[in-house]
Amino acid sequence: MNFDYVEVGIEGPEGNPCLIVDKLNEIMKLLLKFDDRPVGHTAHWIDLGSDYERIRQAWISEAIEEAKLAKELGIYVINFHSSSKGMFFGERRKMILDNWINSLHEIISHTKMLGVQIMLENVPNSSSGIHKLDEFKYIIDNVQGLNVHLDIPHAFTSGGMQAITDYIRTFREKIVHIHWHDNHGTYDEHLPIGEGLIDHKKVVKELKSINYKRTITLEVFTGKQDAKDSANKLKELWMTD
Repeated sequence: MNFDYVEVGIEGPEGNPCLIVDKLNEIMKLLLKFDDRPVGHTAHWIDLGSDYERIRQAWISEAIEEAKLAKELGIYVINFHSSSKGMFFGERRKMILDNWINSLHEIISHTKMLGVQIMLENVPNSSSGIHKLDEFKYIIDNVQGLNVHLDIPHAFTSGGMQAITDYIRTFREKIVHIHWHDNHGTYDEHLPIGEGLIDHKKVVKELKSINYKRTITLEVFTGKQDAKDSANKLKELWMTD
């Protein structure tokens, strides 16, 4: 489809790390088709903020192993999602955020030696996920070396176009990768660009104002051709805005 690079899913079912290990040579041969380095995408259900300490430590260990696997594939940027499972309100909410901070500190202490960068992706609006700007910023500000993976439509579900603008202006140079698709502002639909309510032209203008020139993945789930068409629409917006 003539995309510039590939984003590799290090997540089940097909991308379960245990299965990838058995297909390393096959995958690496496929990656040779691309001139640009791949990006790594982990499972959105990894919960590095869990208040079950043994579970949290298990996810930290898994995250470190996935980063090692990413390096073997030539991936030097890998994401984790700011997901949180459970009912956490009031004072307990800060405990979960602090767990995330402590987990990421430990992970980055290992991945820094590997040369693999870690980025945190904002998640869609939910009762427990870390999607609000102030909570997301609290984590980013307290973990040295942590980058931002901005999912534009996820931000849209959290507060419309203003939330997208706030995310872009707040994190600016820390944004190292972007997911782009569309939705109607209520939940995460992963539609082609133009099928939802996002003002894509305005988003392009905001990104150009911070001189964003890094990777964008068209995370469109309705079909390959829709992803390709969305890429073409985005290129057109970028060239004409």
